[in-house]
Amino acid sequence: MRQPSTEHLRLGLAVLLIFTPLWGPALGLTGPTYTYGSAEIRVEDNRLVVPDRDARSELWHGIDGFACSVGSSVTRYCALEAATLNGTLAVDHPDVQSSSSGHLDVEERYLAYYDGRVFERESTWEDGRYVLSTARVPAAAALDEVARPPDRYPTAWTAIEDGSGTADRELWPTDAGARVFEVDGDYYLVYRTGVDRPLPSSPAAEEALTWFAVVLGSAMLFGRDDDDDWS
Repeated sequence: MRQPSTEHLRLGLAVLLIFTPLWGPALGLTGPTYTYGSAEIRVEDNRLVVPDRDARSELWHGIDGFACSVGSSVTRYCALEAATLNGTLAVDHPDVQSSSSGHLDVEERYLAYYDGRVFERESTWEDGRYVLSTARVPAAAALDEVARPPDRYPTAWTAIEDGSGTADRELWPTDAGARVFEVDGDYYLVYRTGVDRPLPSSPAAEEALTWFAVVLGSAMLFGRDDDDDWS
């Protein structure tokens, strides 16, 4: 089989560079790559447990569906919720959202404390103030309630099966926390472990690289024509 000549390779490369605006953006050369990891989460003695110590240190933003964080020390983030463990607490402006029933429910239904205990949180309106209260609930039931199948998230599947997966965009907002997925009766947390930005991730940088490729390709093509004229 005859190998393509140097001139043919040069012509092909020049044409490829000239048409960079058509195929270049699809590669996402200047876009970040997001890495996700996974860890098992289970229930022991009616408490949520994340056995992997390294994974617990990665759960900066907690777990989606649960306020507070499993396995971390007590923080001010949970101070208001912790005050409801011994009874009710009247406040002026809790972090709540309205519902059609007239009652006020918090955005995350459950609280998962550092020691793995799980509580359900409620808020009612009494005498011109919001009254917060909590009641402990079975950890297994709460975990099953917030878990979802990973069918819609191929990267989550990969992270669960292989321990790590990558995507060219965030699977969900990082500050939402790790998400719980259920696979064959077992539960896993999938969370972002890092982001790699090999090139400046900005429209201006991508546009500059694209048009530089066009200019280079044009120079190669017209340079070839000039060489032919002199030959």
